Amino acid sequence: MSEKTLPPEVQQLLVQYQTLRDHYVKIEAELRVVEAELGEIESIIDALKNLSDDAEIYKATGHVLIKKAKAEVMKELEERKELLTIKRDKYRKQLEFLTKQLSSLESKIREALEKHGLVTR
Repeated sequence: MSEKTLPPEVQQLLVQYQTLRDHYVKIEAELRVVEAELGEIESIIDALKNLSDDAEIYKATGHVLIKKAKAEVMKELEERKELLTIKRDKYRKQLEFLTKQLSSLESKIREALEKHGLVTR
């Protein structure tokens, strides 16, 4: 019994699909990291809001703790939160777009397989 090789058209579609799928997985992982950091920042902001304005706050910078004013730390955290929110939204849009592309490519692969008689129903 000889093995059939996939037609070049199908092989090309599968390579495109795998490339898109790999990109999707990468973006999804980056989104999880951003969402985790956003959650951490929001928790820290909530905790700092309960402190008085003159409370001693220390921020880790590498292996050193540096004393900073609450307002300064809050400003840094809010700026980081804003940046991460933008990144999160960008990643979500990319995933939405990639989902549509993957779905379209799946249809093309099915059509190509049927065209070459490689799909059984």
